[in-house]
Amino acid sequence: MDIPVRDFRTKAEQDLLDLYERAADALPGNASIAAMRQSAIRSYAGLGLPHRRVEAWKYTDLRGRIEDVPPLLAEADIQVGETELEAAFGKAVMALPAYRIVLAGGEFRGDLSDVGALREDGVELSSLAQMLESPPAWLTASLDDVAARDDDVVIALNTALMTAGVALRLPEGLTLQKPIHLIHLDAPGALGSIYTRNALVAEEGASASLLESFGTLGAQGTDAQDVQRNAVTTVSLGPKSAIHHVKLQREALETIHLNVWAAAIGAEARYNAFQLSMGAALSRNQVYVRFDGEGAATDISGATLARGSQHCDTTLVVEHNVPACESRELFKLVLNDNARGVFQGKIVVAPDAQKTDGKQMSQALLLSETAEFDSKPELEIYADDVVCGHGATSGQIDEDLLFYLRARGLPETEARALLIQAFVGEAFEALDDETIGEALSSVSADWLGTPVE
Repeated sequence: MDIPVRDFRTKAEQDLLDLYERAADALPGNASIAAMRQSAIRSYAGLGLPHRRVEAWKYTDLRGRIEDVPPLLAEADIQVGETELEAAFGKAVMALPAYRIVLAGGEFRGDLSDVGALREDGVELSSLAQMLESPPAWLTASLDDVAARDDDVVIALNTALMTAGVALRLPEGLTLQKPIHLIHLDAPGALGSIYTRNALVAEEGASASLLESFGTLGAQGTDAQDVQRNAVTTVSLGPKSAIHHVKLQREALETIHLNVWAAAIGAEARYNAFQLSMGAALSRNQVYVRFDGEGAATDISGATLARGSQHCDTTLVVEHNVPACESRELFKLVLNDNARGVFQGKIVVAPDAQKTDGKQMSQALLLSETAEFDSKPELEIYADDVVCGHGATSGQIDEDLLFYLRARGLPETEARALLIQAFVGEAFEALDDETIGEALSSVSADWLGTPVE
């Protein structure tokens, strides 16, 4: 295939093109999917890896951070039991009553997944690789429309190289009584690139919770692997549907984690999203939300807990294209040592999107003098009858509150942990599913070294 040549191409940029060339013939999908892949790799070739001179990536120099690109991770027969899963994701998370879907080393594992139970309860479910051979119309729409962004390199690479994932369709009026838990796990010592694409379509009046967990078996808190992950999930919400989308990112500390959520929201639908980011050396979480129908709402929140030299970037774009929609965004960051946290949030209000109500806030707690927080809130408003606002704060632990707790007999370490937990707790309160919220609060408390009562 003829790919345009850029004079400033780095070794890693060329490695990604070579990765596609070597894998293209074996990638799943029919002729139309192959054409989609070729278009995507051409888009990537024209853009290259983003760097500081690209406005949306000014705080996260991906070209500078990625020096080499490992080959696509070979299919591995990962043996996993409940003990290993609890170590990777936390006991409270694995104790959640949920339908489990497992992607191990980037491969869909039907033997570890509750495929039968989901289908019996009315969900249409298939591995992405299988469905790409003859994609139904609802999946094609998700691939073509929901994640269609000409300027996004992460999505372009994912479209070109996606090898695994799951496609889920909730038929009209279906309400799942327990969440779907999509588990992304890697083996310790793994070396490779992983490209997964997941698609969830909720038809009119359907509702469900989707929890995505990312972790490394036997390597939590270590630098036991070198995986470059690119994961994209699209969510299509029909009229009056409701999806609660939650993420736990707890991978090994040498991982590069690039993740995109793209949601299209229909009339009177509700999309609630929450992300807890704790692992990986470099993580970039992109959330694109688009209102397609009037009277819809979204609540997007998250918490970042980073220490050492971790770098975590959350970039959010909410597009109000129609009238009378509401959006709320709240992100909390706790940064220690030399960690760097980034939050970029943009609310776009189209000319016809009157009666828009959009508010955004990011807050960082800096536990050391060398931690860094970069925030770039933006409002781009083309309508006049709107209520929109944004804000950002950063600071240290309140010494008066710390003194108050210590004066009542608490050791300094525990007192600090309680104050930090209270700081991030506001973000957890946005979770509609209390059981998931309690489980993730427990995981964050483990990071702080203080149990949750």
